[in-house]
Amino acid sequence: MTTTTSPPLDLTTLPGPYPTTTSPMIFSSPSYNLPQIRTLHKSLHHAIDDKSSRLRTQVGGSYRELLGTADTIVAMKSEIEAVHQTLSDMGYKCGRGVVGHKMDALGKFTSTTMGDKAASGRERLLAGCLGQLDAILRVREKAKRGERLETGARLFVLGRLLLAAAAGGQQQGSDEKEMGRRRRVLEKGHKIRLMGGIDADLRRYHKPGTGDKQQREAALVRALSAYALATSSGARDVLGYFLRVRGEAIALALEVDEEERVARNPEDVIRALGLYTQTLQDVQALVPGKLADALMRLKREKLLENEELLKMEGLRLDVYKRWCGDEIQFYTPFIRHDDLDGKAAREMLFGWADKGRKVVLEGLENTLKEMGEFKAIVELRTEVLKLWISEGGKARGFDPSEVLDEIREAVNKHMLRVLEQKVAKLRLVGSEVSAAVEAWKEGRSDQHESLWDMDSYDTDLSNGAAQFTQHVVSRLYGRNDDVSKAVASYKSWFRVIDDVGTVVDQLKRQRWDNDVDEIEDEETIEERQQLLAKDDPAALGKHLNESLVKSFKKLDENLSTLWKEQQDSPDRGHIAMYFLRVLRDIRSRLPENAEVKGFGLEAVPSLHQALVSTVVISPLDELATVALVRRTVVGRSVWEGEPALPSSPSPGAFKFLRNLVGAMGDAGVDLWSPTAVSVLKETLRKQLSEVWLETVSKLTEGLEPEVQTETEETPKPEAEEGTSDTSDPKEESLEREAAKTEAVPDIVRHRDLLVQWLYDIYYLSSFLGTDDTFKQLSDVVLSKTDLEHSATAKQRLQKTSQDYFKRTSLLFGLLSS
Repeated sequence: MTTTTSPPLDLTTLPGPYPTTTSPMIFSSPSYNLPQIRTLHKSLHHAIDDKSSRLRTQVGGSYRELLGTADTIVAMKSEIEAVHQTLSDMGYKCGRGVVGHKMDALGKFTSTTMGDKAASGRERLLAGCLGQLDAILRVREKAKRGERLETGARLFVLGRLLLAAAAGGQQQGSDEKEMGRRRRVLEKGHKIRLMGGIDADLRRYHKPGTGDKQQREAALVRALSAYALATSSGARDVLGYFLRVRGEAIALALEVDEEERVARNPEDVIRALGLYTQTLQDVQALVPGKLADALMRLKREKLLENEELLKMEGLRLDVYKRWCGDEIQFYTPFIRHDDLDGKAAREMLFGWADKGRKVVLEGLENTLKEMGEFKAIVELRTEVLKLWISEGGKARGFDPSEVLDEIREAVNKHMLRVLEQKVAKLRLVGSEVSAAVEAWKEGRSDQHESLWDMDSYDTDLSNGAAQFTQHVVSRLYGRNDDVSKAVASYKSWFRVIDDVGTVVDQLKRQRWDNDVDEIEDEETIEERQQLLAKDDPAALGKHLNESLVKSFKKLDENLSTLWKEQQDSPDRGHIAMYFLRVLRDIRSRLPENAEVKGFGLEAVPSLHQALVSTVVISPLDELATVALVRRTVVGRSVWEGEPALPSSPSPGAFKFLRNLVGAMGDAGVDLWSPTAVSVLKETLRKQLSEVWLETVSKLTEGLEPEVQTETEETPKPEAEEGTSDTSDPKEESLEREAAKTEAVPDIVRHRDLLVQWLYDIYYLSSFLGTDDTFKQLSDVVLSKTDLEHSATAKQRLQKTSQDYFKRTSLLFGLLSS
């Protein structure tokens, strides 16, 4: 058995620096240690893996090439079969009969004269020209629209030349009717459509920041070139046409059909102003340089040598060109490209700019006249000013501040006018109040539903409790139908005015920087910011405050006059309640203006007085006619102490308070503000003092009316009813003397009644307060009792009344305000 040993590895073939050449030398060399040998071993393995990967990649690539070759062979087979089929068809079509027919037709064609051939060729070229022009004008795509318009203009010029040649007698064999029809198609059909397409391209508005500016200018130059080519116009005429079309586009954007009565769209103003600024920039960018170069390019090129026309298969210029005369073959457009210099262009542009600015501003004013919402007006103002600030300053030679001031003036005037109209609508509140008072009907206008009348509530809470809560609040504040109408009118007005205040704040927060395309100096930015964000809102806010003061003053005068007219009305008390509720709800939502804070306050005292007068009539009348005419003291047996003094008020005094609070509640708990309660107490103190003093005076003088007491009845004998009036004067004098002598025993007999009254007075003063009038009443009653000189008894009486007041004050809560 023989063993074969592999040759030593040649390390020089591996990548990397190796000082030795074979593997035995590595192991025999003393300069290599074991770690170095392991490193070399690892490098060898990496090299082996790399070569294996390359080999696999090469094999895979060869296999893929083989598969591609197979696919190519299969495709070639299919193509060869198609070629065989085509050759078979060609062989069929080249048969004896087919070739014979073609030879006959060729013979007939060659037998015609050269003149007929030329006429026929031009006719076919004209037909192809009209067809291609119609096809171009039918395309609606915006891409390459300028190129199509220029090509269409070339076709139009070619068609016109061919028709002129036919009219000049160069086509003796042509059909005159057909030529007339084609002339009408070209002049009245295609020309109108071509010019309409050019106008539409020139009128097109491109929003700032959209599209490529260079492409837009190139399309614009081609559209102007198409016009110059179609009408043989020079540079001056082209510029005039462009400005005229743009002016008509601006006017058309701002025009409104009066018959349709469609509201003006604010977007039309933006479009018109955008066209205005765009025109200024386009003219300065195109004239005189780019436009003159474009017109010069048209003059340098022969019409039938244009590449676009040569590419059109429908024209077949390679066939029909030779049948055209020299006038057509060598035709070049005659266009003046040098009749417009920079100075003339500036004059034309400046003249157009003045007229266009007036049209835009007039359209802005007309649009603003139809806008009544502040939010919409501010949005339009913002869009217009932003557009002008960003685009208006790009045109050279124009001062953008002039147009900016004119725009501000137009918008500010309309905003002030709308503001006055909206603020003046506060008069509608007065109209609602006046209508309610004029249609006042007792039992209907003064009626309001009770808070505790559960049967009249809509207790269906399936859709939430908002409506139920609103009903409860309305009843709590006494808002019947008349009050609700006036308050709803004011709330609607206030929401509008509140929106105006929000708009003013919004104007103050706006920033008017223009650093998108260019960097402005800080002074210009600050000046513009001062005008638009400070001066304009300040003027609007000042006018708002002045208008508010004026409108509230008129409304206050109107309501005061209306109330004065009703002060003698039998329903004055209920009308006063209505006025108080309306004024309360209005004053709860007054604008933030110190000069209107006093609205309605002048009429409030008289309204409170009328309210109090109506409320106290019934309780005070019952006290005077029932409680004060009673001459017996109920509960005398439960008096305490020495001397015996009452410890509770009389039933009449207690019932008076109950009736009073009940009448106040019937009028409405919402009416009894601290001021109203103060007026009520003051009025009651005065009227109670008068009634009580009168009663005490009658009691002490013996002039009290005959009353039926609980202990005795004093019917007058029938004999006295028939007594003659003619009595002796001396007897009458004696009777008066006897009555005076019997007065002192009456005071003694009514001593307990006076003490009880004194207690009632102290008790009522705890609710109504004490003033000089009420103190005088208590002093008078005290002087008629035997307690005048007993300070202890007086203090006991006051203390017990105060204690009883503390125990019962919650029963009469309305009087505690």
